[in-house]
Amino acid sequence: MNPVDAEMVDRTAGGLAPGASEDEPWAPFRKQLVDTGLLIPTGVDGLYGRSGSYESVAEAMDRLVLRVGADQKATSVRFPPVMPWTTFEHNGYLESFPDQMGSIHTFRGDERAHAELLHRTEEHEDRAPLLESTDMVLCPAVCHPLYPTMTGTLPEGGRRVEVYGYCFRHEPSTDPFRMQSFRQHDYVYLYLDSGA
Repeated sequence: MNPVDAEMVDRTAGGLAPGASEDEPWAPFRKQLVDTGLLIPTGVDGLYGRSGSYESVAEAMDRLVLRVGADQKATSVRFPPVMPWTTFEHNGYLESFPDQMGSIHTFRGDERAHAELLHRTEEHEDRAPLLESTDMVLCPAVCHPLYPTMTGTLPEGGRRVEVYGYCFRHEPSTDPFRMQSFRQHDYVYLYLDSGA
């Protein structure tokens, strides 16, 4: 284990994320979540593994949302946690929150470039010059991939869609209420404004 990894293990074992301070108002709560095993630190602020107990509560909340929203008679839709760049270009998110986006990159180099990628990884050096952007980004809001699919004539009374999935926003924080990777459950209503 190299010194960087050892430091990360020491800090996360005590419930602290790298860069976290015991003086932060949420530090005792975060420590309790980690100590009881509900959240599993990964060494990246705002990115956690989650225990079965945590997941059972999250799943119960989703069942509650579906029960309470049953009278909406919404169509259920699920998208993956990634979306096309073309959708991202048109939804306005890049203009408003460029610092929160997460683009997806991949390696397409030859054997020599692969060896360089491995070397840079071992030495904790910048790998970005060896990676290429793909045509996908991480989904910042669960409703964003839905909008381009809502084409055609709006039926009488509009459309109601229940959509759920994982999202990502690059907002590193030691606050356990501000996760970078999180789930979102939305009811989306599409209707014509008769006052227009």
